[in-house]
Amino acid sequence: MIKLINVYENEWEFSDEGMDFSVYEELDEAIDFWQAGKAEQAIKKLKTILVKTPYYIDAYHHLSVFYEEVGMDFEAYLCCREAVRIGLSIIPNEFCWQSSGLAWMSMENRPFLRAYYNLGLWLDRRRETDEAISIFSNILSVGPGDNLGVRYLLPKLWLKKDDLSSVISHCEKFSDDCSPEIMYTYSLALALSGKTEQSQKLLLEEKAEYPLVAKELLKKRHRKPKESSYGGITVGGADQAYLYWKEYGEYWSSPIAQELISTSS
Repeated sequence: MIKLINVYENEWEFSDEGMDFSVYEELDEAIDFWQAGKAEQAIKKLKTILVKTPYYIDAYHHLSVFYEEVGMDFEAYLCCREAVRIGLSIIPNEFCWQSSGLAWMSMENRPFLRAYYNLGLWLDRRRETDEAISIFSNILSVGPGDNLGVRYLLPKLWLKKDDLSSVISHCEKFSDDCSPEIMYTYSLALALSGKTEQSQKLLLEEKAEYPLVAKELLKKRHRKPKESSYGGITVGGADQAYLYWKEYGEYWSSPIAQELISTSS
């Protein structure tokens, strides 16, 4: 059975010592099926695994991802919730989301953290904003290194709730991160809070670093740029600017925000 154990000081790690090693191999087979374009066989293999090992978080997580990819959103959501339920059910009382560590560097922790992160995305899409904020805040608290990048998602969720103080304090905490999700959004929240001078100064610096973001935010029509050849995001590129607009553009549509982005030069 899976457990969460205290490995040293206040660091915790999932343990599944009783798991039959063959289950890992079967999961690899399911992933191989998927990558070969055999979605039906991949899903069937994962179901077989879960009949034998119903507490296997990673199998539920992959099944959720595969279901989503084939358009079976309801099934995907349920599998994601079950993966997280299993993980949460074995967390002992001694574990504290505000002070304990659940390091991404531990391979044993990654299945739960991936599933937990995925559930946060689902809840955001379902407009269950408070619940999504709680999940992403927990992930960031137990893993300050933020390998999953939840620090870029939280400002948008607080903006949905018009919680400008949380956006500002969060962006101040990560002020050494000059990404648009942090610094452009920081400037926006300051402007909406009436701190115009501070906002303009900050935006000048950010526009010098990422000028294409400002240009994208001012456009009337937005066209998705071609994907880069290596499949990632180009820092300072048109694809990064478009992605920021897609995630945060609606919050720049107010007269205050538009004046800020237009006049800061």
